[in-house]
Amino acid sequence: MKNAPLLLISGWAHGEEALRPVAEAMAGSWPIACLSLASAGLGHETEEDISSYARTVSSHLDKWGGPACIVGWSTGGVVAIETAARYPEKVTCLVLLSATARFCSADGYTTGVKPAVLRAMIRGLKRNPQTVVSDFISRALYPLNVGQDVLAKRTQAALAAGTDSLALGLEYLARADFRRDLVSIALPCLIIHGGQDMIVPCEAGRYLNANLRLSRIELLPSAGHCLIEQCGDGVIRRIAQFVEDL
Repeated sequence: MKNAPLLLISGWAHGEEALRPVAEAMAGSWPIACLSLASAGLGHETEEDISSYARTVSSHLDKWGGPACIVGWSTGGVVAIETAARYPEKVTCLVLLSATARFCSADGYTTGVKPAVLRAMIRGLKRNPQTVVSDFISRALYPLNVGQDVLAKRTQAALAAGTDSLALGLEYLARADFRRDLVSIALPCLIIHGGQDMIVPCEAGRYLNANLRLSRIELLPSAGHCLIEQCGDGVIRRIAQFVEDL
């Protein structure tokens, strides 16, 4: 599918630069744009049925004047699923990287983190945000080992978005549950997930694949949560081939 625009949505505690390698590699063939949860007005939550994240993505898609493919990583993948469910006419396909339909575990759904863990992170952002963000980034990078100087630099970059924005992202994850919406998404979907993911277990990717009607999954056994950083060339090649074959 040539010339179809691609919108890339990054994950929690990460900026647009996390998906920039994808944008740079594919920009010659497709119109492309990147969003972070803190950019373009994202993060000002409401109590309406559709989150402000999905509303802002919808508004961004309108600027292109036609439907687009959404590539969502981590929390960005959750937003991509919500957008496809709420605005199906604006989306041509989904690429879900380290994504999930529900971040927290629940009765009958054990592939997420315990809600108490997420609540502790939200409280921790008020008391010691550096520790919360640093711990998250360290687990997201697993199985990569990075020096403390690199970890500190990335933590500070994440905190630049502001703790209020970070807390709103976690609160969104605490509420988000799009399991029942998956069956209504009649779009081609590529799911890529790491077998060593410590943030979103690979079982969440398998759940997506089992419940999205037109999906296929690529499991990368040695990869963790940061797929682009750990397996960039292979992931980009898979995304490009998927979009081109549509």
